[in-house]
Amino acid sequence: MTILNSEKIKDLYLADLLYEIHTISDKIKMYEEKYKLKFKEFEQKVKTESKEKFDYWDDYLEWKAYHIKYIELAREKEDIQNGNYKISI
Repeated sequence: MTILNSEKIKDLYLADLLYEIHTISDKIKMYEEKYKLKFKEFEQKVKTESKEKFDYWDDYLEWKAYHIKYIELAREKEDIQNGNYKISI
């Protein structure tokens, strides 16, 4: 029988979380390189364009989802690293 203590569970969860953060960071970096802008700058550009560019909007919606998810995961990572979590069974 394998015994998992709460520290091992936390470490496994954190490793998975770091993988997700890394994967999303790569997607965000791809858009930053494509447009030579950070997300907020691109968002402003898309929303203020006089002529709507559908490919920009498609990228904007996907990039926005990555941006939001990255923020959520970063907060979760911070909570775990600060001990602000509870393991339930």
